[in-house]
Formats: sequence, C-alpha cells, structure tokens
Amino acid sequence: MIGWPPGRTLPVGRICRLSIGGCPVESLFDVPQCGGESLSGAAVRLAEELAGFALGPAAGAVRVASALPSGRPMVLVGGESARLAVSISHTHGLYGAAVSPNGAVGLDIVDPADAGRPLDVFFTPDELAFLPDDHGLLRSILWAAKEAAYKAARLDTEFRPRQVTIESLSPNGFTWSIRDRHAEVRGDGGLATVGRHMVAFAATAPGRRGIPASGMSPGTKELIACS
Repeated sequence: MIGWPPGRTLPVGRICRLSIGGCPVESLFDVPQCGGESLSGAAVRLAEELAGFALGPAAGAVRVASALPSGRPMVLVGGESARLAVSISHTHGLYGAAVSPNGAVGLDIVDPADAGRPLDVFFTPDELAFLPDDHGLLRSILWAAKEAAYKAARLDTEFRPRQVTIESLSPNGFTWSIRDRHAEVRGDGGLATVGRHMVAFAATAPGRRGIPASGMSPGTKELIACS
C-alpha cells in the first residue's frame, strides 16, 4: 500500500530544509489569500522571499525572472544570475517554491482530485506497476514526479511527459531520467504532502547542470529540518 500521507508532511508558511539525492533543498509553501494577486504572481513573490532568505541579507535585492525560451524561473541579484537554482509551482489552494545551491531543483504540486485515469496515456505500464493504487494516489505521484523532474533537468524544451521516465518509485521518493535530442539527465526525487496536496521535489547531482556549489547563508527567518 502507498499509505497516506506518503513521504514527508510539510507545513505552510515555514521554510523547510530537505536533502534530495544529496542536494540540499529549501522549500516554502503558502495558501492563496483574498485579493487580486494571481497564483503565478504569488508563487514568484514567495520564490523571491525564499531566495532572499537562502542568499542572506548581504545579497541585496533579489528578483525571480523567467529565462527564455522555456520560461523557467531564475534568481537574479542586481540584475545578474545568482548561484541558486529555483523552482515554483501552484495549483488551486496552494503555491510553493524551492531553491538549491548545489544542483538543479524542480518542484511540482498536484491536487489528487485532479489526477485520474485519463493521465494513463502519459505513463508506461512499468510506472503504473510500481505501487498499488489503493488510495488513488499513484497517478498524482507519477505526474508530480515527472513535472518536477522536467523542471530539474533544465533542458529548455517543452514538457513531454513520455520523455521523462520514472526509474524507481517508493512512498518516500523516486529516481528519474529524461532524454531529448540534446542531452540525457538523471536525478533523484522526494515526495511530500502539504495539506491535501501532493508535492514532488526533483534534483540533479551537484554540478550536474553547471550550477557551482556554494553554501547557504543562515538568514534570519525560522528554518526547520524536515526528514
């Protein structure tokens, strides 16, 4: 049985430190508030808050912008690219961000109510056989894992779920690979729940995508370790 909840249970509104395949990852989640801010705008603002915490107050003004052609987010400090990978995700009821200084990172949030059998066209028979689906979570887990892996691969190509292979899967994590005509990337992943939502983190090994290793500054906001 997959069990509920799989992986870790993460809080809302608190920065949490994880280790995904040896890569340190910090995450932060929040719920939409009443007002005119879009979910995508709220997620970017949260990513800037998280990146500012990770880089420390000495870094100065932090901005998260979109890199072309893929639109993937990147951290800028003073208009220059920072040595910090960032990923954002949002769905109705929750948005979040993740950063890592030691490797590329991907984050995806899925509401299990939105992930049903119509998604099966994007999964292989082997992927659907990794775990029993007694709780109806398997498709949520696989979809979130593939989305997170695609973001961590940083290939700047469109998302094609069948190009992302989930190599192994357990209630706590997964391994993945993605291949296109330019490159093949492999990495690890972790699973968590935030409220009713399923969350997947993916990461590549340190330096795999050319992101230099660097230490995180302690910052001032509360940090909790989630294991």
